[in-house]
Amino acid sequence: MTDKHFDTPPQCGSSKPQVNNQSGKLTAPKWFEWDDIKKPTDLSHVKISLIEAKKWALIELRQAGMSEQDAKDNLDFLLSGALNINYGMLRANMSRQMPAALATIWPKWVSELVKNRPPQYILGHAPFFGREFLVDERVLIPRPETEELVDWILKDAGSGVQPVSVLDIGTGSGAIIETLMLENQRVRGFATDISDEALTVAQANAQRFELSFLHFAKSDVYSQLDGLVFDIIVSNPPYIATQDKHEMDASVLKFEPHNALFAEHGGLDIYERIAAGLDEHLTAHGRAYFEIGYQQGPAVVDMMQAALPNAKITLRQDFAGLDRMIRVEK
Repeated sequence: MTDKHFDTPPQCGSSKPQVNNQSGKLTAPKWFEWDDIKKPTDLSHVKISLIEAKKWALIELRQAGMSEQDAKDNLDFLLSGALNINYGMLRANMSRQMPAALATIWPKWVSELVKNRPPQYILGHAPFFGREFLVDERVLIPRPETEELVDWILKDAGSGVQPVSVLDIGTGSGAIIETLMLENQRVRGFATDISDEALTVAQANAQRFELSFLHFAKSDVYSQLDGLVFDIIVSNPPYIATQDKHEMDASVLKFEPHNALFAEHGGLDIYERIAAGLDEHLTAHGRAYFEIGYQQGPAVVDMMQAALPNAKITLRQDFAGLDRMIRVEK
């Protein structure tokens, strides 16, 4: 098996790459000195195994102060994502030769990790509900906890023939609404965001998945939705209190969009504004679903109950046992 090569990863390109020999903080020239007799003069001709490339990268990341486990996780994510294989397949084939196109850009990718850039942004995509969504610094990286929210909605929606209209407030990459539409053909989606850049990413993902019945609008909560009602409203809004920025991971603060992370009023501002319009924008028996901060459950439940006194409110825990989701049944 060791004489077989993977195909060149699509995101690495098929044309001859332009190589920047400036290594920056890295000792990049050393990583491909696998041959003591002759060192390649063209990086596209580099021959190095995946395990050798990973070992070199691990040393660089550890020297930069990254924990060993984080370094291994980031490198495995990059390698499996670039090669489009799962972790098990990656581990079983680490002795194989790294594709030349990937070998050429590997030092640059590792240098980005050294700067704390998330590996999802380096690859340009992130997994969500079994699919890969385009992501970059214009949108948040989808988290596993949000998959649980989507799964809850899908189980509640069930099967049937009638279309279900769904509003996704603060759509970001589009991962929530587009997954709902891909998993349930009855869903007719409407996605909003205050960021033109985020909407551009969400639209690019919708085009990749060839989604119809999905509409986009730049809207600050309900500002552009006068007269529209929906069977389901879902939102994973910014919910981190502005004063808690200092508690965030450095990579999140440096690279992920702050307008999708932080909110005023102790992180509750967007929930308050959504709650104020639920009666107007939900159908007679509509439902609303929210992802929340793990300490925000009682406060969000209270504000939703105040907005819809007759509604049934359900607070649900995630796989870690933390309060992370709320359902409002009108």
